[in-house]
Amino acid sequence: MSTTMSTALVTGITIAIAIYGSLHLLLHATQDAREPPPVPTSIPFISSMIGLSKKKSKYYTELRDKHNLPIYTIRLPGARLYVVNSISLIPSVQRQYKVFAFPPLEAKLAMSVCGSSKTANDILNTNSNGDEGFWGYSITHYKRIHAPLSPGPGLDAMNRVMAQKVAASLDRLKTSKVVKLFDFIRHEITLATTDSVYGPQNPFQDPAIIDAFWKFQLGIMILLMELFPSILARESLEAREFMAKRFLQYFKEGGHNKGSALIKARYDHSVEHKVPVEDIARFEVGGAIGILTNTSPASFWLVYHLYSNSVVLEDCRQELAHVISDETTTTEDGEEVKVRTIDMSQVKASCPVMLSTLQEVLRLHTIGISTRLVMEDHMLDNKFLLKKGGTVMIPGPVQHTSTSAWGPDVEEFNHRRFLPKEKRHNPIAFRGFGGGTTLCPGRHFASTEILAFTAMLILRFEIAPVDGKWKHLTTYKAGLWEVTPVPDDDIEVNISPRAGVDTNVRWRILVTDSDKAMPLSAEDVESTKL
Repeated sequence: MSTTMSTALVTGITIAIAIYGSLHLLLHATQDAREPPPVPTSIPFISSMIGLSKKKSKYYTELRDKHNLPIYTIRLPGARLYVVNSISLIPSVQRQYKVFAFPPLEAKLAMSVCGSSKTANDILNTNSNGDEGFWGYSITHYKRIHAPLSPGPGLDAMNRVMAQKVAASLDRLKTSKVVKLFDFIRHEITLATTDSVYGPQNPFQDPAIIDAFWKFQLGIMILLMELFPSILARESLEAREFMAKRFLQYFKEGGHNKGSALIKARYDHSVEHKVPVEDIARFEVGGAIGILTNTSPASFWLVYHLYSNSVVLEDCRQELAHVISDETTTTEDGEEVKVRTIDMSQVKASCPVMLSTLQEVLRLHTIGISTRLVMEDHMLDNKFLLKKGGTVMIPGPVQHTSTSAWGPDVEEFNHRRFLPKEKRHNPIAFRGFGGGTTLCPGRHFASTEILAFTAMLILRFEIAPVDGKWKHLTTYKAGLWEVTPVPDDDIEVNISPRAGVDTNVRWRILVTDSDKAMPLSAEDVESTKL
């Protein structure tokens, strides 16, 4: 080895050691002893960044298992993440919703994802955390959309449109058909959902808009990180612009006036805060993320677990058989038609196994992380200092895979786990819809849609893999922003009418008026006690 090469090697090693030592010094110099302990890493700041990039949500469960801390700090370049493991700390975080705030974060994310103008961004950022009172776009937005999504007339109307679309679509499946299961479900759910929200002028009735949305979705993580999106997410940006133009046309033509109470509330809220109509259209591109990205994969995983396990399928079919009714009606042409009705109110009230199966699917498959910004220094539970500017994270998978919360069979799919007569779990440990002020406002609409679609499917059809075997499906490609990940690979199946089920029967999904909420979250469980 030449002297020059030896010198270069020594110099390189010296620089590496110096950088390594400097990072350790920086970590200890900037970490308060009262803060949650930082997780040990081989290279401060860098190792955690690599771990999150590679392992995503699994990184949090690995750190929990390795260190067993109630709360800890992950230090990233320019950022502090306070990750909550202990279920006892979650209510403390959720109660302090002004100190640990979501609206300012939501405003920032909306700006990054939607590409809104400076005028709209200023409106989003004005009093975003309500420090000057309960006014301003961001702080009042959740309350404005909560009413049409809560049990009541607005939600019932959306559910009825959804039910009609689902029933009509499945009526067209008269003979056996080979499909890719996820693509099939995503298509059905997308049309039913968007018709129920946007009304007869639904932009998603154009297949080009559907294609654009899924292209847009692929680049969301890059948009959130603002990581050279014009280079790394060019197709997503083009898709976003295409969708924004179509939504602008939709609003200018008054399409929202014929839509649901939800789209009217979103539009009116923006108008009242003087958001330009061009930005209302851009915000709706972001709004489509909320109504589409979780319902399709959740429906897929429910169908997957039902048909891949004959015991689960039979249990749910037997339960549903008790809530269907038959009647004969006469058409305008004088033809007698047999109508079979599924009453969704009865499904929600009298099919606990079906509901438990859905909740178990969400426990096993959702990977959402409740995230909040620390607005001021705060001693959490009088024990842990959380510094202003940090980010509090409550990873759903940490709670969903907790042996102390769910028992030794936590890794297994147990479709009866959520039955009232089974061993009671702490409802806070179920994070399928988030919790606190970030609790998903659309959970009742989404759950009703998933249950209606799946109930209609399992009562009428058999589904079997073309190759004869249900394969294990992975979700390694899921993004950090996703709540319910899609499978890495689709599965080709044959859908055929069930033996003994009359294909000439006309099926109907009945949605009656209801002001009762399904017990889907800790907050729902608590409200049913009142």
